[in-house]
Amino acid sequence: MTYFVAVVEEHNFLRAAERCEISQSAISQQIKALESKLGVALLRRVGRSFELTEAGQYFYTQSKAILQSVNQLSQETARIARQSRSPLRVGYLQTFGSRDFYKRLLPSPNASHRLT
Repeated sequence: MTYFVAVVEEHNFLRAAERCEISQSAISQQIKALESKLGVALLRRVGRSFELTEAGQYFYTQSKAILQSVNQLSQETARIARQSRSPLRVGYLQTFGSRDFYKRLLPSPNASHRLT
């Protein structure tokens, strides 16, 4: 989908290949493989140019939406992961004995929590 969107937006296989950091022949092969897998022509080749077929226009529109959703999903997942790595800092009164503190913090002697 990424390659197809790039081809449509660049309206040029070479520029799309450069944008995707692959060779022109590789992007061309990927588009042909995509069309073969879908069983439909997405592009109507006209000389050295192309036009989108009706199916191609639909696939382009839906692909853009899906790729945006995947990008948002990735960003949100990374944001959540960064937040969940925040260290837990706990303070306690010096009059509260260390042994009692650890008993409260670790519910069982077999607990595998790491304290630093």
